[in-house]
Amino acid sequence: MGILDRLLGRKQEKSAEESNSRHAVLITFTSSASLDNLKAPFTDYANALKGVEGLMSKTWIREGSTLGGFHIFATRQNAENYLNSEMVAGLTSNPAFSDFQRWHFDVLEELSAITGSPQAALAR
Repeated sequence: MGILDRLLGRKQEKSAEESNSRHAVLITFTSSASLDNLKAPFTDYANALKGVEGLMSKTWIREGSTLGGFHIFATRQNAENYLNSEMVAGLTSNPAFSDFQRWHFDVLEELSAITGSPQAALAR
């Protein structure tokens, strides 16, 4: 893709390798519920995540009332399927949660392997 294409916002078709590479999603949201009150439902949610196709790992995160997770998926399509699932719909419709944000990232496999990422090591 040339610079003009990028400036004009034209999309480049991804190669088969790019579309099948690991994909990361960072999801954050604000909770009006205490972490103590969320322990049981989040434990159930964590157990349900084991059945999500292509989800390799989730790291749960918290800063004050902001909660979320850093997810690694086998492919971007796996990530999209999860984000469009009933599980996520149930989470986003919960009145105790608001201000949902999500960011997508391609995983840089070679550099991640150097720094000890288990998912990158598995990809080798």
